[in-house]
Amino acid sequence: MKIPYIISNNAFNVYLPSSQTLELIGEGTRKIVAENFNWDNSQCPSLKEFCIQSIAENFKEKHLLNEITCSDKVALLDVLAVDLPLELVIPLVNEEHYWKRRYSETFGTIHHHLPEDWTWKKVFLERYVQKLIEEAEPQYNDEETFNEILDLCCPYVSCVYIDQLRVWKPPLTMEKEDIPEEYPIEHINLMPICKKLSNIEELHISYGMKNVGEDFTWNMFKVSVSDCQKLGKALLELRNLRHLSIHRSPIGFKHCQALVQGLVKHKTLEELDLSNCEIGDAGALCIAYYIIEGSSLTSINLANNQVGKIGAEGLGFAILSEKCETLSAIDLKMNPLGTDGTMGIMRALVRCSKIKRLSFAACVFDEDTPLKICQMLKLNESLKQLDISSNWFGNDGGDSLVDAVSVNTTIEWLDYRETDISQEQCKAIDEYLIKNRNKEAEE
Repeated sequence: MKIPYIISNNAFNVYLPSSQTLELIGEGTRKIVAENFNWDNSQCPSLKEFCIQSIAENFKEKHLLNEITCSDKVALLDVLAVDLPLELVIPLVNEEHYWKRRYSETFGTIHHHLPEDWTWKKVFLERYVQKLIEEAEPQYNDEETFNEILDLCCPYVSCVYIDQLRVWKPPLTMEKEDIPEEYPIEHINLMPICKKLSNIEELHISYGMKNVGEDFTWNMFKVSVSDCQKLGKALLELRNLRHLSIHRSPIGFKHCQALVQGLVKHKTLEELDLSNCEIGDAGALCIAYYIIEGSSLTSINLANNQVGKIGAEGLGFAILSEKCETLSAIDLKMNPLGTDGTMGIMRALVRCSKIKRLSFAACVFDEDTPLKICQMLKLNESLKQLDISSNWFGNDGGDSLVDAVSVNTTIEWLDYRETDISQEQCKAIDEYLIKNRNKEAEE
């Protein structure tokens, strides 16, 4: 018995008999078993089913989806091939069941978070665009051939994850004497792609390659300054871009400088994530310059980027700038800041009330850094979330922290894991944090 997909599987479970029912007298001799949905498996399919199967098999030549009744359409979407050309099905098929089937059979499970307004069609096309970009070969300029399909995908693509980018390899048609001794490290140019996908709001890029096996070379994990220059220019085509993430990539100072030259002209970007790169102090100064030039950033993530004293001082100076009006969150975890670096940020936090979320986790605190943190907390009036985990505080630092939190009326969340403070101090801190949260809820 063919059950349409519009009936939930939970409905079948409702009709399943319990184990006690199956043990009743006469249960084994019943002639009519209403809950048996396989009763007609041995019967010949109806003429209607044959017609629907024929429509599905010849859908490329005659796409009759919108010319049949609703019940027949439901049956057709259950058997319609998931490898039909996208040029055909994107404008024609909007039913979620088909796109769910197509995604599951093509890509398997979903690995990224989904927005509130997600649909299976949107998720499939975003994943398809990701596959298209990740498999593009720079030596053949594949990105120049995507125009037609990207035009069709554009209305549905707002978030793109790029987990790898292929590097240049000698084309098969290249003569042996023309092959350079050192291969270029440039990746595909994203400009033609960004021009077509103008609705992108989130872009996540990780330079490098996966599953390279025995073909491994270090060139696969290098990025050229030219790549970042082209990316900076391409981002200007994304006028709705709100979140940019370039992570787990060998992005150094020069790369960051080239990228910022394009970002300075971008006025809609709200979140910038350069975590797990190599920008260092000089790169942090480039980000500070971007902030001072009047960006609309609300959040910056520079975790694990070898940022030290000079870079942190530059960011602190940028926070105090009059043009820094929207920035509210900074993540600097796993950077060797020490006392001097943290002071560069904390001087700004004492003088202004802009930053609400801050992470100093695993920032190699010196002996006097905990005291400086506590002094800042007593004077700051804006921080709501502070992460100081994986830094040494000890009992003395714990006492100072309890004293600081008792004075601060705005801090609501404090991550103090792995700081070597006592259980009594942890309990006292939690009480003050709960008090501040309750106060905020009442207001």
